[in-house]
Amino acid sequence: MATTHDNIWNFVEDAPDYADEVADLWHWSTNYDCGKGPFTLFLDLIGWSEDNIGEPLYSLRDASLGYVELGKLADALQQYAARPSDVQAWVDELLAFEEA
Repeated sequence: MATTHDNIWNFVEDAPDYADEVADLWHWSTNYDCGKGPFTLFLDLIGWSEDNIGEPLYSLRDASLGYVELGKLADALQQYAARPSDVQAWVDELLAFEEA
């Protein structure tokens, strides 16, 4: 899934329907310090962290998730459950943007 987007914000804004809730969760998580947002927990729950880094990233000790964050996390997980391979590929591409 090669992208033609010039930056991460355009990539997230143009998320496909099967990953729009995941994109919304990522965007909401930009309000948090690195590694402490709900998107980090999402990466742990779908196995991305374990597969790519070898260990979980989210510390429950630092958890500060309210009802809005949990709702967004639930919506993103439902999308992952419906189309895990597609969402995984989209997340891989999103995180490649972050590394660039």
